[in-house]
Amino acid sequence: MRKIIFLCMMGLAVVLCACHQDNDDYMTVATVHLNGGEGIRIERVQAMAHFTNLNTRHVTSTANFDGADVQVELLRGAYQVLIEGILSCVNADGVRSVRQFRAVSDYVELAGIGKSQASINIILLD
Repeated sequence: MRKIIFLCMMGLAVVLCACHQDNDDYMTVATVHLNGGEGIRIERVQAMAHFTNLNTRHVTSTANFDGADVQVELLRGAYQVLIEGILSCVNADGVRSVRQFRAVSDYVELAGIGKSQASINIILLD
């Protein structure tokens, strides 16, 4: 009788442990949009983006730009973002130009489950 009770208890423990839901969404796909400001439309970007995790100090770099957006898979959390390079833009008068720029943010929260988005203002250097 004791063996049957012991086997039932072990079976119940296995069933309860098997129902445990793992929550392993530690990663997010972060999209950072470069904001040129009023009157400037960014067409193409050739730059390097550096994402520094503020907790671990781990740096992830990418040059994967699509227009004014850069997308990278990161560990969810708070980041310092530095983007430097050149861009092709059109101003309010319709004049197209190629300019050097920098975009910096000391704190960007990229903690969304699945996807995260942020926008950073650019600084034109020339």
